[in-house]
Formats: sequence, structure tokens, C-alpha cells
Amino acid sequence: MEQITEAELAEQKRKEMIEEEFGLKVLDNKSALNTRNLWKKAVPNSSEGFLDYYYESRIKENLVFALEDGEVYSMLHLVPYFAAIRRNPPLPGARRLPCMADVVRIDANLISIAATQKEYRKKGSMKKLICGALEYQRRKNVPLCIANTDNQEFFEQFGFHYIYDQPQYELNLEMITIEMLKRAADGESVPLNQQNVILTAVDNDRLLSLAHFVNANLCRYYGLFVIRSAVYYERLLDELKSDGGNLYQIVENGTIQGYFAYAQNEDCKIREAVFEKESDMERYFQKSKTNKPAAMARIVNLPEMLKHISSNGKVTIAIQMQDPVIAENNGLFIWYLDEKGSRMERVDESKGGEEPSMRPEVSTTIGAFTAFLFEYEKLKQNLKFDSIYLSGPAWINEKY
Repeated sequence: MEQITEAELAEQKRKEMIEEEFGLKVLDNKSALNTRNLWKKAVPNSSEGFLDYYYESRIKENLVFALEDGEVYSMLHLVPYFAAIRRNPPLPGARRLPCMADVVRIDANLISIAATQKEYRKKGSMKKLICGALEYQRRKNVPLCIANTDNQEFFEQFGFHYIYDQPQYELNLEMITIEMLKRAADGESVPLNQQNVILTAVDNDRLLSLAHFVNANLCRYYGLFVIRSAVYYERLLDELKSDGGNLYQIVENGTIQGYFAYAQNEDCKIREAVFEKESDMERYFQKSKTNKPAAMARIVNLPEMLKHISSNGKVTIAIQMQDPVIAENNGLFIWYLDEKGSRMERVDESKGGEEPSMRPEVSTTIGAFTAFLFEYEKLKQNLKFDSIYLSGPAWINEKY
């Protein structure tokens, strides 16, 4: 008989407690398949190819929170990822470009889709699912939850804040044409205008080298990003192909110079692009619009996140935090920071005004605090805050 591990028992108990406390269901793999029709209603432009891929390959890896009335009428899909966050302060003696040795890995879940049938809307269904999903993550010690959305007003009420604006690129058709993409997708190495530079589609044998290339370049410029791996790119490639897209790389003398993900059926067809040189980005792509606010996020488990935030010397800050969902993050705190990390201790608010040292130096929301840590916006301009090692900017392009 297969033995159930202690971790599996703890996970099962955690799900059962969330189900009972929030009146929802955390669906098993088989039951999660029944959410396909709701997805199709919520996102009518989703192709059958993409839905086949998602529900055959990806659904079993995700957590699906749902409400049922004979059938699922409201759902939230939560996708687990590993993210890289900058290690601060820098490693001693590091006089070189940042590399993967300079980051630490954290859990970061993504809300990939949240949908409710029309007749059940405006009755608090999605509020119940989001609050349940956030509390589940807090109990599992997940530091960060991300939502790739343009529904700012809705997610703000749950403590989310934008942390990433996505560049909007189009192909420079004088350099790379749609016909060239088709030829590369068919397996051809397509010469570009420069000598010894070719365009190729990325096949499965090159996914690991692509992941190494992208991670190496992202960690030079960003303090937060989702870690790439061969498995990550295998899934992204399947996702893109199911919608008529592909992964492409530009190679010079056998060395990768850059890569881009082309999404045939999305408004912004260049899903993402990473190049070693900014000048190459400008050569092969044109910015079609101003950057679009794309990824919102919020800290879920505050102690887990603060372990990775440090300062230049010892710093103590009294901070009033407002969290509309998670009570443990809501209140008056003393934030202690040094070179090894940081932590917050709650202050008895009935006594907070009696001592000047306990009065808040800044009042903020959990969303604005998240945006501050990832350098999306400033919290307060003074020497104390200037000494904090921030972990931005963020680079978040994940959707499913």
C-alpha cells in the first residue's frame, strides 16, 4: 500500500480547513476538468487547441478553488511557480555582473483565471474564492501572489497592486517577416541581414540552453522574476503552439543573442523578449505603445517575504499596515532590518500612541508596500527607507 507522507497529510488538512472556513471546494484533478465550459464562457476567444492543451497537460499541476451548485459556477485557478528574488546585500567580494548565485528562490503563485457564471455574479462568489486562496497560501508560507490582469479596481480591493509594466513590441518587418517566422517554425535556419546571424525556432533539445541564457540575463537587471527551466519552456512552447505561436531565437556564430515568444492569437503578439544587448531589441522590434500595466501582486505571508528584505545597517521603522483580507498583516508594527534580513513585530495599538517611538512613521497598504519592495513606487523619502535593499524591478510575463 502506498504510504501518505506527513507533508501530504498536512496539505490535505490545509485544503479541508479552507473548504470548511470559506464554504468552497478545492477541486481534485478529475473534478477540475469540469471547469472547462466556464473557462470558455469567461474567455470566449480561447481556442480549442489551447483549451485541449491546458486541460490535458496543465490542470493537474494547478490548484482550482471553486463554488458549485450542481455544477461549478465560480472558479479560481492558482498556478505554482518558483521565483528568483535578489539576494541582498550582494555576496562579499562580488565584483562582476549579477548571476544566479546572487538570487534566492521563493514560492510565488499566479492567479491565472478567475471567472463566475453571469447569473451568479455580484453575489460575493469571487470574493470568497480569492480570500480562501490567499488564506491557503498564507498557511502554506507562500510569500507572494501574482495576478496578470487589467482589472485593477477589482483586485485592489483584495490588496493587490501593480508591480510590472509590460513593454508592447511589434516585429520590425524589415528585419523579421511573418514568412520568415513560418519558415523557422518549419525547421529552417533563416538567415537575417547580418552576416552569420540566423533565426530559428527553439526545439526541445535547446530548451535547457535557452533557460540558462534567459536566467543569466534577467538576473542582471531584475530583482524579481519567475525562474526559467527546460520544463518551464516546454510548457510555454506547448501553450504557444496550441494557439499558433512559437519560441524563436536569434543566433550568431552558434551563440544565442536573444529570444522571443510569439503569440499568434494575442493582441500583443510578442509575449516576451530577452536579448543580451538592448541594441538588438531595438533592431528586431518596434515599440508599438507605451508600457502596459500588466502584473499585480501582493504579499501573502509577511514574515516569509521579509526574511529576504535587508538593509545597510540596523534600521527600525514603525509602520501602520492595512490589509483588507489577511488579519495577520493588518495593524501597527515595528519593522526591524539589518544586513541579514528583517522582521515585523506587532504593537499593541491601544498603547501605540503613548510612546513617540511607537507612533507610525508611515501608513501604507499591503499592496503599496509590495510595490515599494519591488521598486514600482516609493513609500517614503527619508534616510531610513533609502537604506533598505529593495528587490526590484520586477519582470512578470506569466499568464497560465
